[in-house]
Amino acid sequence: MNNNSNQPGEFDAVLGGEVPPPVSGVVLGGIEGVENRLKSSIFEVQIAALSEALNYGDTGLNLVIEALKNSSPQVKRIVAMFSRETGEEKGKQALLAVNPWLFFTKIDNYNFEEFKPDIGITSWFNTAYAVNFKGLNLLLKNLKINKIEALICEVWGYYNNYDTYFFNFINTISDNYKLLHNLKALFIGDSENHPFMNSHLELGDVTPILTAFPKLEVLQVRGGWGLHIKPVKHEYLKTLIVETGLMFIDSDTVKQICQLDLPALEYLELWLGGCQRYGSDIGTKLLLPIISGELFPNLKYLGLRSSDYSDNIAMCLTELPTIIDRLAILDLSMGTLTDEGAKALLNFPSINQLHTLDISTNYLSTNMIEELSQLDCQVITNPQANDENEESEFSNRYICLYE
Repeated sequence: MNNNSNQPGEFDAVLGGEVPPPVSGVVLGGIEGVENRLKSSIFEVQIAALSEALNYGDTGLNLVIEALKNSSPQVKRIVAMFSRETGEEKGKQALLAVNPWLFFTKIDNYNFEEFKPDIGITSWFNTAYAVNFKGLNLLLKNLKINKIEALICEVWGYYNNYDTYFFNFINTISDNYKLLHNLKALFIGDSENHPFMNSHLELGDVTPILTAFPKLEVLQVRGGWGLHIKPVKHEYLKTLIVETGLMFIDSDTVKQICQLDLPALEYLELWLGGCQRYGSDIGTKLLLPIISGELFPNLKYLGLRSSDYSDNIAMCLTELPTIIDRLAILDLSMGTLTDEGAKALLNFPSINQLHTLDISTNYLSTNMIEELSQLDCQVITNPQANDENEESEFSNRYICLYE
């Protein structure tokens, strides 16, 4: 690192245009060079300048923050990726300060592209290729397969033999780990994100993926039931998302997730389902190691979504403040949270340390929403599914994906 921010560095640009530069050319070094290149209309030049800005201390960091606030979505996505991957605490804190959603590494951060065999792999940087099972086998034959960073493996929940598709994907991907050695992000599951219906896709054991890809950063699965993970340690996984839609997440799955050793995990999203209607509340039992903060020391986002025991989760979180103190985002959306659970959050001082509290698509009254708006953190409350004419505790109250 160049200690003099006014002196040109190894990668600083030279103004003049000729090669080699003329004697009269002006060397644009240091932070001035970065600022000048940020004014360029060329996307690649802007990105290069912002990636270098983090080398110039607080001044450069301020430029990154401004870019995150005011740039196009494409620029923001790339800048966020650089900030995450540098590992510099200042860069990551800038993401949290400006927009915490930019902080997290997700499959959504990649540009979606459907793989077409006749076109092949035309881009791999920041691109997630979407394939069905036939497409995956064709993709694996491409000469550029070793450059792929992200895969979206799509299964239609109502296919015939849908219970075998997940296993086929897992086995094929893990068997070809040498060809896919650059893989960082993987989605396997129902290709449709059903807002109000359940998936019939049977999931399976994802342990082969974690063992075959020790540098995987994102794993997201979507289906009905049956996810299994053996207790393994994974040094690089930053994001784990389990979207289950068939009534409830299996209690064994929750136990197995709690047995994982994931020191880098920053984002954990679980869709819990409707256990309490059937005499089981795993929210205050099996989830306790997560809620208490005992696991996953780097966790910044905790999503316990689509749960019919949201009130119990909220109350448990306020009784065990350790995890709240570390989080940037708490997401209890798509569940059955009522004013009772929301009041526990409202009266819990540590909740104000969050950047964002998402309690949308629950059962909160207008008065409670107005009270929650007074919190110091950002609160997402809309929409709500409140029924003012409820006659009993569970009348007409369903989780978002209940059927």
